[in-house]
Amino acid sequence: MRSPIFHRMFDYDRQLLPNRHLAFLETGVGAIDEARDQTGATIGYPGWGLIYYILLSHLDRDRYELIVETGTNWGSTTIVLAQALVDARCRGKVVTFELEPENVAKAKANLSAAGVADRVEVVQGDSRVNVPAVLKERCEPKSVRFAFLDASHLEADMLAEFESVFPYLADDAIVVFDNTYCIAMPNEDQRVNGALKKFPKLYGGNLINFEFVSWFTPGMAIWQKAPKL
Repeated sequence: MRSPIFHRMFDYDRQLLPNRHLAFLETGVGAIDEARDQTGATIGYPGWGLIYYILLSHLDRDRYELIVETGTNWGSTTIVLAQALVDARCRGKVVTFELEPENVAKAKANLSAAGVADRVEVVQGDSRVNVPAVLKERCEPKSVRFAFLDASHLEADMLAEFESVFPYLADDAIVVFDNTYCIAMPNEDQRVNGALKKFPKLYGGNLINFEFVSWFTPGMAIWQKAPKL
């Protein structure tokens, strides 16, 4: 594994964050270890701003929008997703999936403090099992227009997670991936980077990668099959 690279920013105006509770959690934070103690393993700034404005600009105010997130962790990015729904005055909710019970408890406390708990449903358990089950129950095919997939970063898990979401994605859906930098050595699991390199052949569409965002393993990518023009 290559050495981690940190591209999460700390010297920025906290008023740029879309939610006051998130700004409160970032107060006085100046290093990655301090950040993890406050907001967990999350994308941080400017990633929060990037995902907020992408979603805010993509929400359809005339329909009910169900936002899918995997890898809730402590709910920091979940707050951003829910705040976009609120600020867009859009009907809908975030359904987020988290494996660890202790993370679920922390996330629910943060969502409540952020004032967005009523816009979020947290599903505890393995996303590889729960995502297809929940989407089958809640969604029509090609009805989901936004997903943030950030649970297991192993290549096979990443591909399996996307495969479970794929039948429910609208043609103009946007899917965001975190930790896209090639951190693995050639003989190791190629993780998110390896999975995304297979997308053109497996799924078509277009990928855009933002290299200098997020933390530890940097990079965020956006995939879309067919933009509505």
